[in-house]
Amino acid sequence: MTSADVAVAAPGRSWLRSLRWLVGAGALVALYVHAWGDAKVAPLEFFRSFHNLVRIVQHMVPPDWGVLRSSIHAAILTFDTALLGTTAAFALSLLLTPLAARNITPHRTLYEASRALMGFLRTVPLWVSGLLFLVVVGPNAFAGVLALTFETVGVLAKLYAEAVEEMDMGPVDALRVSGAGRTQVFLHAVLPSVAPTFLGLVIYRMDSNVRAALVLSAFGAGGLGFQIFNSIELFQWAQLGTELLVLLVLVLLVERVSIIARARIS
Repeated sequence: MTSADVAVAAPGRSWLRSLRWLVGAGALVALYVHAWGDAKVAPLEFFRSFHNLVRIVQHMVPPDWGVLRSSIHAAILTFDTALLGTTAAFALSLLLTPLAARNITPHRTLYEASRALMGFLRTVPLWVSGLLFLVVVGPNAFAGVLALTFETVGVLAKLYAEAVEEMDMGPVDALRVSGAGRTQVFLHAVLPSVAPTFLGLVIYRMDSNVRAALVLSAFGAGGLGFQIFNSIELFQWAQLGTELLVLLVLVLLVERVSIIARARIS
């Protein structure tokens, strides 16, 4: 191809590239237009009705301190649900990780099966598993613990397996050469290398699971979310004010502890 041919072809390629960008931009705009209409987004309606929100906030002041004790107890129950669900998921994820990491899995079949299981656990929405466990064990906090465990295993095990796949294999190979078994290799070479990552991930997940437990409790799994739902349903705005203050304190405390813990292990 001569230089003249290249000069002729270059504008053609540039024109095709510009056309692709225009088509892509048009498709993106069309997608957002569809989403806007499908969701019935109406900013003006929100501003016209903003006085209703102002009135609700006014009714929250002063808060009804009569429900403070029960709100604190419900907040503690919400935290306990998240703590137990996260801890159980952490233990199960440690058992699943050696099977789901490509570089240390005993067999390809176990790798594929564990990956499929992790994908299934992540696919089922939390509110679906929460409702299912509410039917199985009844409307109590144990259903929330099971639902959080169910979802968190899928998330943590995937992240743990990916961390193991990216680790330095030097210590692992050294132990294998010395004749160590798979369990010894995992405990003495893999875990020490990825322990900070594992702990950081489980602490972050604990932080998010507190909020998830709040949502589950609104479905009847016990906790502060159930009280908040009832207060809204019964238009008890003063009680809602107290419950939201307790929720704020709970979230801030958990977030602060998470920040401190992650800083210590980093």
